[in-house]
Order: sequence, then C-alpha cells, then structure tokens
Amino acid sequence: MLSRARPTRKTGPAVHRLVALLIAFGALVVGAGAAAATPARPSGPSRPSAPVPIATISPELANLPIDGPDYRAAQSRFDSAASALATATALAQSTTADLARLHADDARLSQLVMSETATKKDATIALAQTRTGLRALAIDSYVHGQDEAASASDVNAATTASGHQAIRQAISDAQIIRQRDATVAFTHAVDALRNDLESRVATRAELFTTQAAHDQAVADTARDTDTLAQRQVELDRSRVTATVVGQDYALVALDAYWRAANAMVADDPKCGIPWWALAGIARVESKHGTYGGAQILANGDEDRLIIGIPLDGTDNTQQIADTDGGQYDGDPNFDHAVGPMQFIPSTWRRWARDRNASPNNIYDATWSAAHYLCSGGPMQTDDQLRRGFLRYNQSDAYADEVLSVAKAYARFPIPSAQ
Repeated sequence: MLSRARPTRKTGPAVHRLVALLIAFGALVVGAGAAAATPARPSGPSRPSAPVPIATISPELANLPIDGPDYRAAQSRFDSAASALATATALAQSTTADLARLHADDARLSQLVMSETATKKDATIALAQTRTGLRALAIDSYVHGQDEAASASDVNAATTASGHQAIRQAISDAQIIRQRDATVAFTHAVDALRNDLESRVATRAELFTTQAAHDQAVADTARDTDTLAQRQVELDRSRVTATVVGQDYALVALDAYWRAANAMVADDPKCGIPWWALAGIARVESKHGTYGGAQILANGDEDRLIIGIPLDGTDNTQQIADTDGGQYDGDPNFDHAVGPMQFIPSTWRRWARDRNASPNNIYDATWSAAHYLCSGGPMQTDDQLRRGFLRYNQSDAYADEVLSVAKAYARFPIPSAQ
C-alpha cells in the first residue's frame, strides 16, 4: 500500500512482526479497538450486470497454458456448440446435394410422364382405329358375303366371290396384326406411365421430407453459428480470467504485470522494473486481486472492491484523515488502501496514469504502481528492488517477503523472455 501508515512509536520485535504481517496483506483488517481484528470483506456486487470487455492478452502470453473450472466448463460448452454446428452444416450440405438430385429426377420423370402420356394417347387412338376397322370389315364381310353366295350361280361369279373373300381375309389379317401391335403399344405405354407416375410420387414425397430436413438444417446452422459465437466469447472471457498453470495468478493479472513492465521501457528506460517485481507486490497486497473472494474480470476490473482497514491511528497504523471524500474507499472520515495494489487515495491521485484510470483495475493500478516505484530510481538488482519495496511500505519484513515472492515468480518460464 503506497504511503501506508507506519507505527508512531518504537515497538519490540514481536510487535514489528505483527505490523509486518498486517502490512503484508494490505492492512486488510477492520474493527478498531476490537480484541481480535478481522479481515475486511470485499464489497459491492459480485458480478456486473452487463458483460465487460475482454482484455487483449499480450502475444508473448497468449499461448500460456491456463486452467480452472470456469475455463473447463466454457471449453466444454464451446466444443459442444462446435460439434452441433458441424453436424448441422454437414446435414445442410448433404441435403443440398440430395435436393439437386431429386429435382433432376423429378424433372426427368415429368418429361417421361409427358412423353408416355402422348404415347398412350397415340396407342389408344391406333387401337380404336383398328377395332373400328375390324368391325367395319366384319360388317362388310357379312353383308357382301351373303349377297355373293346367293348370286354365285356360275363359275365366273363364284371365282369373283372367292377373290373378294380372299381380299377381305387379307385385309382382316392385316387389321388383326395392327390391332395386336396397337394393344401391345398401349399396354406398354400404360405400364411405363404407371411406373413413372409412381416413381414421381415417391420422388416428390422424398423431396418434401428432404426439403424439410434441409430447411431445418439451415435454421440449425444459423442458430448454432450464433451459439458458437457466444460460446467463443465465453471461452475468451474465461480464458483471460483462468489461472496460469503452475502459478497462483490469473492470465489477465500476469498480462497487467507484463504490460506495465514493458510500458516502463518507454516511460522510464532507466528503471528496468521486471514484471515479477510487480507480481510480488500484488501477491502480498491482495493475493493478485482475489483477497476475500474477489475476482478479476476479463477487462482487469475487480468484481468487488478490496478495501483495507481505516487508517485511523489504531492497529499500529498512522492516522490519515480522509482525502477523497470517500470516493474510493467509501469512508468520509479516514483513508483506506484500495484495489489490487492497495493505493491510498491521495497517492493514487498523484500517480494515476490518467483521469479515467481506476485503482480497482489491475492494469491501471499496476502501471501506476510501476511509475511510483520507478520514481525512486532503477528497479533491477535485489538491492534496488528492496529499496523500491520499502518505498511502497516502510517495513523490512514486508520488503523481504515481497522480494522472496517476486524472485520465485521470476523463475516462471515465459518463452519470449528467455
């Protein structure tokens, strides 16, 4: 906590140790005059009512392995949505091909039905004509046959009658053959027409069911595309707030430390503060923004306020009267340290990077803390780091603890930093 109050009188080692422990955890204790001080609980809503933006993680950190129950659940939902979309897309594609085939079959069968209907009509006419011809021939044969038989009294008449009979028989045979051919053609036309009509009915029934399946698949594809986009956002959000494997901080917290350290390369080239030094302070001050059950959201904001004990002169703290009208700490009488880096309001106003910055956002708080630390000189060697930590909190025990934690974080292998 910057400009943290310190004891106003000399105390023994045991008391110093107690003070160091209180300071190490951001002086998050409430209950002035209580027999046993209790940690402050983060206040405020547990989650914002609207989704917050998602921080863009630095490329060097983007592929670090992360884990956590929320991330695993989000990954499972994403995989399920991706599988559903793949199934719907595949069905939409296959039914598209089926519809093209079925429409082609329906067109072909409709052409055959039209052709076979014409053939049947021609066969029907031909069959009717042969039947009419045979009927007329039969009548003619009957009428003229009687007359010729009655008048065949001589050889010449008999010969003529016989000739006429032979001609009629020949005509009759030809008509019978034509009738038989017409009957066969008619039968074939009827059979072909019936078969193709049945095939077209079946094809159109399949077309109906396939079109319904295709329409549903298209609707499912649109729905599942939207669902997958939502699941992707959820996965991205849960990824940045998930814990870096093997560490005790979220990816978004590590990104805040990493970005602040890299920003100082341009802001103060002589400082050289490493990311892990800032991580060490955040761990001791607020457990990387998770003290009391608080969580860092996807944009770096805390989901609730982390407010330290009142700096009212009790519990071995220096008395610091209110400097912010309760704007940051909610107390109009005394100041409290606030946020993941535990800034005192007056110190925050001095070192906040811009007017829109918030001490409750780990990006803003870490960058501002880096500027405060670097204002005292380089932050590269152990001695320089310890000096900076003492500026942050004038306790040897505090500086030793932060340095120890920071050096442990320094061993974390970030590929681009090797």
